[in-house]
Formats: sequence, structure tokens, C-alpha cells
Amino acid sequence: MNKVLKKLLPEEVARFVKKIVLTFRKYYYMGDTYHCPVCGSHFRKLLTGGFDLEVIKEKEIIGAGLRSNTVCPYCQSTDRDRLIFLYLKNKVDIFNKKLKILHIAPEPSLYKFLKKRKNLLYQTGTKYSEGIYFHQNIDSVDLLQIPFKDEEFDMVICNHVLEHIIEDYKAMSEIFRVLKKGGIAILQVPISYKINSTYEDSSISSEAMREKHFGQFDHVRIYGKDYVTRLENAGFRVETYNAFEDADIDMKLSNFALNQKEKLFIGHKEK
Repeated sequence: MNKVLKKLLPEEVARFVKKIVLTFRKYYYMGDTYHCPVCGSHFRKLLTGGFDLEVIKEKEIIGAGLRSNTVCPYCQSTDRDRLIFLYLKNKVDIFNKKLKILHIAPEPSLYKFLKKRKNLLYQTGTKYSEGIYFHQNIDSVDLLQIPFKDEEFDMVICNHVLEHIIEDYKAMSEIFRVLKKGGIAILQVPISYKINSTYEDSSISSEAMREKHFGQFDHVRIYGKDYVTRLENAGFRVETYNAFEDADIDMKLSNFALNQKEKLFIGHKEK
């Protein structure tokens, strides 16, 4: 084992160790209570995820907060990742359709699944790298100036990214630009239905104050009830998807450990 590790670069060592840890967790947490539809594993419990912050509880921010039984011990999918997967499976037919997809800041669980689909042309990118969270050699993508031509993608997946972008309208407009007519964008964000207007303040710039006001050190706003309007202003027709109202799902949703309050925001670019 030591000889193998010595031949690896530090980042590769970390990835190697991470793979071992995830495999161990898969078998340690094995059981019948929960099912991860992304990796197909079954567990007696899932891992806790999220942050226990006062602003998250006060504003009841959906998609944030400390939550038990949230993270898959093996593929690391979160409740929102599994929600997206179910939408792709049941509403997009991701197993069969030929699609060109741009995935911004790809979650490890969804990335591992989507990259294996031979029917997909799959492009990934991120604003910045987070150590070993993303796959190796991921491209840098500036959401304010996406380096792709107009109407290039059938789908864009942008899951919990816009809350990090100061000029979010420009980012939304860029996503709309690279989307083909008839295409869709999954535009998920943490959101509070307790506030009518999105809360943002450019004077709040330190990590500590952003965590206090927005619920995470690198967030720049809390989206409110006007989120759909903001997307519409960028050109999208917005549809919401609630898995608990989806008759096509053939398992008890409690097995998937989804957030019952969370719905997907799907932006359509009309033909």
C-alpha cells in the first residue's frame, strides 16, 4: 500500500483515500430503510448534512439547514441531488434521449451517473475548484461569460450556484443564451418563502457576515418569492416540479429521503 501511495501525487492520494472511505461507508451503513436512486444503494441510515445557523431557521430557507438522513454515505448525493435525478429519470427520460448537457459545478453523484450515459454529450464546468470535490481536470467556466456559442445545449444543470454569483441576472441570461430553443435549465437555489423579495446587500462582503445574513460564508443573497420573476426577466418560462405530486415515481418517497418542502425550478426556452 505504501509503495502505491508514494507513486501518487498528493491530490491523487486524497482521491484514493476518499474512494476507500466511501466504499467502507457503503457497507457500514447498509440496510433497508433508505434507497439512493442515484447509485442504487440501500442503507439503514444516511449522513447528516447542512449548517445549523439562526438565519436559516428564521427565514426557513429550503435547501439549507442542518438535516439528518440527507447525504448518501456512498455516492454523496444530497436530498436535492436525488430530487434532480428523479426528475431526469421520470420527466426527461435521461436514459434514452440524445441530449447535450452543460452541468455547472457538477455534484459528484450526478456527475458519475451522467458521464457514463452514452446517449449524452456531457460538458462540465465550475467557477472555481474545491479540492477533490469535483472530478479531475474540470474546466473553469465564467457564468457571466459562458464560453459556448448561442443555443448549444439541450439542457443546463445549475444546482445551488446562482446564490454565489453577485451578478445573477447576467448569469441567468448567459444560461438562457446557450440553451437551445425548446431546451430546459434546472436552476435550483436555496429559497425562503417567508420573504417576498430576494434579500441581498452588496455591503455585506466578509465571510462571517455573509454566513450570518445569507446562511453560508460564500452566499451573496437569500432568494425569496420573487425568484420565478427574476428567472422570467432573463427570458425563461418557469415550471416547478414537486416529486410528491409525481405519479410516475414507483417507490415511497420516504425511502429516497427527499425534502418534502423542496420543488425544482425548471426554466424553459420557448421554441
